[in-house]
Amino acid sequence: MTYAERSVEGFLADVASSQVAPSAGATTALTGALAASLCEMVCLHTSEPSERLAAARAELRDRRELLLTLADEDAAAVDEVQTAFETTADDTHEQTALRSATDVPLRIAEAAGDVADRAAVVATDGTRTARTDAVVGAILARAAVTSAAAVVRENLGLLDDDEYVRETRSRIEAVETDAAAVVASVTNG
Repeated sequence: MTYAERSVEGFLADVASSQVAPSAGATTALTGALAASLCEMVCLHTSEPSERLAAARAELRDRRELLLTLADEDAAAVDEVQTAFETTADDTHEQTALRSATDVPLRIAEAAGDVADRAAVVATDGTRTARTDAVVGAILARAAVTSAAAVVRENLGLLDDDEYVRETRSRIEAVETDAAAVVASVTNG
């Protein structure tokens, strides 16, 4: 069963269990999906939405679905890292597993960054009566970006490929900077 099919309580119980996954990455992906959902709601409550708002709604739905898929991918990547550390002394297997466990939260951060960008559109073009929901969506999206970035950085510290580490660090910093700017623009500070 995927996390998209689980109840909220089921997901929370899995996180709070003795299982290795789901953990930070999957939780971060769910946070990004919640942000997208809030902004989608504002789009639905806006009478006569602009073309830009209609496009944002479709993109938010796509990102919500992607983030739910990434929650599952992250849990699988975490399980693979655990298996690699427990069952093998093969450094190549460990490095491959760690790279996957870094790539997935990087994709989570990028998708959540897209949600933050769309949240700014929703906060501007959406109904004034639900602007707070769009602002909270942007804040949650930024929280997902920041959280995913923390996971990425922790994993980068375990990787041996210096070029990959440099490139990934640069990408995650750009996503964080953009998300922070979006939140500042919709919260007026």
